[in-house]
Amino acid sequence: MKTWPLSVAIRVLAMLLCAPFLAASCVGEKNVPTVFPFSTNYPVGTETVLYALSKHAAQGIIPFAKPEKLEYAFQEPLRVPGDYSLELEYGFQRIETTDDPVSNKPAALYQIVLEIEGDAAWELPLDAAFLGIADTQGRMGYAVPLIAPSIGKFSITAVPIPTEMQDNPESLVFKLDSLRLVNRWYGFTRGKADPQQSPPRYFMTPFVYQGHPGKDTAIVVNPPAPYRSTGKVEVLVRGLERGAQATVGTVRFAYTGSSPATQELFIPSGALPHEPYPLTVTPARGIHAVQLIPAAYRAFPADPIPADPGIILDYPQESWRARSYEVFRWENFPQILIFDTRTYDIQDRFFKRLAFFTEKQGFRGRLATDREIADLHGWNAHDYRAESLAAFFEAAAETNFPLRAEERELENMLLKTGVIVRNQDTRIIPGAGGIISISRESPPYLRSLFMVHEGFHGIFFIDPDFREFSSRRWENLPSTGKRFIRSFFDYQKYDIQDEYLMINEFMAHCLQQSTSQAARYFGETLAARIDASSWRRTVLPPKDEASGSWPEIARIFRIEAEAFSSYVNQRWGLAAGRVHQVTVP
Repeated sequence: MKTWPLSVAIRVLAMLLCAPFLAASCVGEKNVPTVFPFSTNYPVGTETVLYALSKHAAQGIIPFAKPEKLEYAFQEPLRVPGDYSLELEYGFQRIETTDDPVSNKPAALYQIVLEIEGDAAWELPLDAAFLGIADTQGRMGYAVPLIAPSIGKFSITAVPIPTEMQDNPESLVFKLDSLRLVNRWYGFTRGKADPQQSPPRYFMTPFVYQGHPGKDTAIVVNPPAPYRSTGKVEVLVRGLERGAQATVGTVRFAYTGSSPATQELFIPSGALPHEPYPLTVTPARGIHAVQLIPAAYRAFPADPIPADPGIILDYPQESWRARSYEVFRWENFPQILIFDTRTYDIQDRFFKRLAFFTEKQGFRGRLATDREIADLHGWNAHDYRAESLAAFFEAAAETNFPLRAEERELENMLLKTGVIVRNQDTRIIPGAGGIISISRESPPYLRSLFMVHEGFHGIFFIDPDFREFSSRRWENLPSTGKRFIRSFFDYQKYDIQDEYLMINEFMAHCLQQSTSQAARYFGETLAARIDASSWRRTVLPPKDEASGSWPEIARIFRIEAEAFSSYVNQRWGLAAGRVHQVTVP
């Protein structure tokens, strides 16, 4: 299996034995500033100056007609914190008779070698062919992990390789564009399509290669133990096709999305196993980024964890930042926040009063006291748009209503995330988005159903076209179906005078299960609940006694479920019964 570029270039080191490294003393050489930039991303006060020891080194150029080692030294040894890499941007130019150099890749007569005193030597890739990428021309970035506590000197050399090729590389030059010290990461990513623009077209690291598990090729990232990150990491993959899989250590994540607009998998650190190596993504075709990156710090609860609903459903509870609940930001719909609570009681302390204020018959628009609603049921899952949340908290502020500590905590979080905002008069007004909630107390099948139901509510809150489509379906719903569903919502204690609420719930009930289950859900389960009430059953059409179902209800809502499912599939690659793009099998 070809794993080039090599991690530590033993073969190249053998070639370098006859080429002495940068002398310990620079007597006789004049230190000159580099033309290309050098930078670090760690705190002010730890900078050092990079000097070049020759004219070509200052320019970062190796002419292949007469290769010269580029040697560099820091004014003071560069302190290297843990989990950092040295990232180089470079390219190859063919010098023509015109004034404009033409980007090109070199004839394979040389290897470009970075040698770091006291650390390691690395082959710099000439192109991205080792990853199965045929379109390889353009500038590149390469980040090599550092394990030495400091760097004093390093060099870059063009090492000739014995070959029978007759290509003449003398018109080529290697050009170093920049150097920087960055947080350690592994993998590769494609940059902009125009190689003349910044950033480079490809960023790569060692220890990433193309593997062949079974029929499909794979991209594998697997640094050896000394080079692995000591801190937490996250995974980002772009360019996935439906059915692709990412295996991180011992945990497998399946990509189920089908929308060309997304094709992205992000796995936060809390969802990863303790040992996230190796990372294997298959199939490799079409992939344009596979990255193991440092985990971002996210303050709780004001900075929700970005995640797909499928990951949230299986997110390890021991990874929660608080014992009682965790808050996420829907990765593909970042305006929507997703609460997951340990118990229904905890969920009620955050959302029960909101449920009555927003949706319940006889309570809507009024702040109910704890005593009033103590023996009444709220919901086992929740959804609220920015407008309802702003109205609730502004009403509490105007009347000095005694909210629970959890409700105050929710208010602060919503203000910090921009779901609600304060205007110039300090009044609370809608911001953008909304919030949904599920609980770990629900059994797995209900958690999944609630996530779908509430998830589509969330999208309804933020997408005007989806709301318009849902309104048209509601307006054109046959009268038999509309009488039936309004009676059911009345049975559920929704305020059926709220047309926005009726349309929203109609849509979510149509989409909460797969289209194959819709006929049974509406034509048997819900119709039977209505039939159990002697005064409600008048809204039902004739029953088929043989099957125990109501065929007309089943037919009407099967059609609606299929129409809604087709719409969300075309818009976002979702479907009835599915709001996730990722599953954890």
